[in-house]
Amino acid sequence: MTEAHRLTNGRVFTGRRLVRAVLMEDGRITATGSEEEVARAAPTGATVYDLDGHLVLPGLIDAHLHIAELTRSREGLTLEGVGSISDLLERLRGWADSHPTSAVVGRGWHVEQFREGRAPERTDLDRAVADRPVVLYHASGHAVAVNSRALEAAGFDRSVPDPPGGRVGRNSDGTPTGLLYEEAMRPVASIALAAFPPEPAAIARTLAFVGSYGLTTVATMNTGPEELEALRALANAQALPIRVRAYVRLPFADAFSPSGLELSRKDGFWGIPGVKAFADGAFGPRTAWLSEPYADAPGESGVSVGEEGELLSALSRASERGLVPAVHAIGDRALERTARVLEAIARPDRLRGRIEHAALTPPSVLPALDRVRPALVVQPGFVWSDFWLSRRLGAERSRWAYAFRTLADRGHLLAGSSDAPYDPVDPWRGLAACVARRDPFGRSANPDPSESLPAEEAVVLYSVGAGLALGEPDLGTLEVGARADLVRTGVTDLARALALGASAVQETWVDGRPVPLSRGSYGEQSPSL
Repeated sequence: MTEAHRLTNGRVFTGRRLVRAVLMEDGRITATGSEEEVARAAPTGATVYDLDGHLVLPGLIDAHLHIAELTRSREGLTLEGVGSISDLLERLRGWADSHPTSAVVGRGWHVEQFREGRAPERTDLDRAVADRPVVLYHASGHAVAVNSRALEAAGFDRSVPDPPGGRVGRNSDGTPTGLLYEEAMRPVASIALAAFPPEPAAIARTLAFVGSYGLTTVATMNTGPEELEALRALANAQALPIRVRAYVRLPFADAFSPSGLELSRKDGFWGIPGVKAFADGAFGPRTAWLSEPYADAPGESGVSVGEEGELLSALSRASERGLVPAVHAIGDRALERTARVLEAIARPDRLRGRIEHAALTPPSVLPALDRVRPALVVQPGFVWSDFWLSRRLGAERSRWAYAFRTLADRGHLLAGSSDAPYDPVDPWRGLAACVARRDPFGRSANPDPSESLPAEEAVVLYSVGAGLALGEPDLGTLEVGARADLVRTGVTDLARALALGASAVQETWVDGRPVPLSRGSYGEQSPSL
């Protein structure tokens, strides 16, 4: 028996146009248009919903976040908004006292927010917790501060050299400070995993929370075997509240058989479209790979993660198996390398590759991107969060950070995302940052108004564009044939919806059915402006 729902008397943005009504049958859009057109197409017995003039949007898509890490952030020790090292230590002691048995793992600190103007080191952390490992991830996820126990467990001492693609913070005598960058973080990752293994029930809670923002599909990046198995268990139990696409951590891809990397499922809630690789780090810890040194650290120009030949070989093998390459590249020099690699493995019969972040795109980089034309998966919320960026790069270079209008005008496919938990998961914050380059406090990584996007185009980033970046043109649109994923708001126009943010969301529908809202149950994520 057909399950049909007719939404009428509304303002429905399909991702391409505004219509008054939409018809959903068995999880697909079967008609859009005027009241009369949709009524004629509706089968007998279709349920009718009066939208009372309110706005409906395509289901929002976050094309790049980290579900396991977001779960740990929500249910573990969060350091977002901590304003000093002394405050961090106080929060660390409190968490350790209430969780006395396992390693302490936290995330979210940012040196730009610390009154001391420096990062926490092992000697600081030892004063708070000395009897077990402490692993505290930087807000970007590209650096970590650990105590002496964690350094010892990871095997770091004065004699251990920096690994390829990584850096160990050291005192003048060569002893490790407890700060680890990029590939140097790998030895402590097992400590974090053991303390907070991905559990299906906790991940389901996170996905329900994410869905409450109007997100109907998310792509979880750099997925390891443990997270993959937890998500697969939820998919097999038909317990995924929203759609999930996993991009497997590149070093693990070769270990899976083709059946272990199934690309889709019949119900459309689960899939593994690609692999995730890295070319560099992040602006915060100065590990994004730049063509010129950092303005506030003339002796540093970032970290190149991995060798170009190795990256080319690994991504070529993955592409031959039908897995789309998604390469993290933030700095301009990393972007140039990534463009070369993607150009070398491109084939007419393969889905386009992705570049994650594509944050610094000066004119010198644009010709290389124009040749390859990968999907550019950007994080509009970083325009607000990285308000300190001009200190890192200087005003002239930061003008080309998060240059969305420039990239769109050159015909590039842009997809919106949050990179949560490294920035708030709330897509409405990202939408607002697309339109208003300055945050509510007047701050911006690149305030140039010429890089702003109109509101409807911003929505397209988080809907149509993100669906195309996933290789699924039936996601992120409400045109005929698309999957029936949508957001019903309680307002009549998009400007009002952006002003209200997530509170404008009244219902999230996935596969033609509303899913329960859960943000009130678990607490809202702080905006970290």
